[in-house]
Amino acid sequence: MKLSKQIAEKVAKEMMNIIPYNINLMNEKGIIFGSGDKKRIGTLHKGASKVLVTQKIYEVYMEEESMKPGVNEPIVINDEIIGVIGITGHPDEVRPFSKLVGATAKLLIEQESVNKKMQNDRMRREKFYNELLLRKTCYDDEFLQQGKFYGIDLTQKCQAIVIKGNLNTKAFKTFLEDFRHYSSINPNKIVLFITEQTKVMEVIKGLIERIEIEKIAIGNKEELAAVSLEQADSAWEVGNKIKPSEKVYYYDDFKLFIHLASCERNNIDSSLAGLDKSGNNKELFHTLQIFIEENGDIHNTTKKLNIHRNTLNYRLEKIKDLTGKNPKVFLELFELLCSMIWYK
Repeated sequence: MKLSKQIAEKVAKEMMNIIPYNINLMNEKGIIFGSGDKKRIGTLHKGASKVLVTQKIYEVYMEEESMKPGVNEPIVINDEIIGVIGITGHPDEVRPFSKLVGATAKLLIEQESVNKKMQNDRMRREKFYNELLLRKTCYDDEFLQQGKFYGIDLTQKCQAIVIKGNLNTKAFKTFLEDFRHYSSINPNKIVLFITEQTKVMEVIKGLIERIEIEKIAIGNKEELAAVSLEQADSAWEVGNKIKPSEKVYYYDDFKLFIHLASCERNNIDSSLAGLDKSGNNKELFHTLQIFIEENGDIHNTTKKLNIHRNTLNYRLEKIKDLTGKNPKVFLELFELLCSMIWYK
């Protein structure tokens, strides 16, 4: 444990607002880290040097050897001197204040040490879960032990759940603290890891009910969490294209389309390319998405889009003219669906 410049400066500044004497805080080498006299910061304090040699309080009653009258007292934590406090003034006057300043300094130093430990623990935890979401090789014993330390049993198959939404609310952060096994991909996207399969449906149900969450994508149970995460990401990418109104995407529900999406596209002409030339591609593209999502049902599509039946028919004809594919013909609609999956 050490006295940092930040703590030394903070103690000197705050205590001098209370005590009418100059205060110096020196590190374990006697160098002034904090002082009411800014010009002395970074210089050697002779009184502190004597304290560090004798390991006792050193009081100066008369000015001597460039030392002003005052009390110099060691800061002792865990039986180790980590610094020295010096208060300028007649020892009989400043001695009581030395104890007060010393107690304040110890409190802040110990708190800083706790904060650093918590920060280091949090960083190690984040590193572990970041590795978990990326690692595509078998877990060795050391990694399994790390998982055990954080409360996740990686000898069991792992399921990844990707969620997106307004995840910075106080309520959702509290939920994450209770859940524990997660990694942030970005401020609005988080992946949860579950190895206790009896809890999967309970967790998913809880996530669906949360208003902060916009989308949820779920991979299968896999030996490697990274594989399940890839599945969840794929389900998200494809599901959001062909079922944009859905909140939850399961990998198994989109497996066929995910495999289609992974096909070599370089030699495949996208039927949707024609929509880019229309100037209204966003409206037509969305109409096609909802038409597919509603299984080609005219009534449900017009209801969801909040448009008239004639408007929908006009847009479908427009799509037919621009793409050469008729959305009302099953096989041609399937071609449009494939094009939508490949569409970027």
